[in-house]
Amino acid sequence: MIQGRIPEITIKFSDKPDLPTEGKKVTLEIQGENNVTVKAEVNRKTLKKQVAKMDEYEDWVGALSGKIKSISPDGVVEVEGAGLQVFEKKKKEPKPDAESESTAA
Repeated sequence: MIQGRIPEITIKFSDKPDLPTEGKKVTLEIQGENNVTVKAEVNRKTLKKQVAKMDEYEDWVGALSGKIKSISPDGVVEVEGAGLQVFEKKKKEPKPDAESESTAA
């Protein structure tokens, strides 16, 4: 606990997770850099809906957030009360050059 509160964490990921076929709750594991692994238990239905969004979007990013339950010496972070969302990455439109704006006026 930090100042009487349980710290929260949000992990962004871009690798599509495997979708288990059975169980109401499933464990989602996200492997990061430096051998850090984040584990969270999520509803299988929620995971299924979010994976479907991944298939719909051309470019996407996922976010897993929740309260930190424990951190092992091996670098495994367990998250409780985890929420999962997938967002579409929109392509950034190039900004018009300053020169082309002044010549157009």
